[in-house]
Amino acid sequence: MSSAIVVHKGRTNIIPISLGVDVSGDVFTSQIRSEPDVSAPLIATWDVEFETNGVDGELILTLDDTLTGQIRINSGYMDLKRMSNGEALPVFDRPLEVIFRGSVTNGDTIFDLDGGDAFTTGDVDLDGGIP
Repeated sequence: MSSAIVVHKGRTNIIPISLGVDVSGDVFTSQIRSEPDVSAPLIATWDVEFETNGVDGELILTLDDTLTGQIRINSGYMDLKRMSNGEALPVFDRPLEVIFRGSVTNGDTIFDLDGGDAFTTGDVDLDGGIP
């Protein structure tokens, strides 16, 4: 499904959401569950914060790497609940599919590509290659 949210295991995942309306007085929660149902097993809970103060409708959803590194399944479903004036309001018209992908790179691994000088992943210049 092309509209699925991809969560990378073992990485901090950050998703910006723009609602386009003032939500400064609202409270948001977002969970990922194994099935698109509130009674399904909980996989993870997003940390939801305003990017600024909520007046611009900009939100940031974050899953910490220590949490995503523990996920052992490959998919789930999420939604975003908005509490406004005591009313629980949906943000999306349906639960969103979430795909969990494994990560390949470990930041403390030392590489020796051609038998020359070894380097760590911290030595890689993403714009210009290997220094």
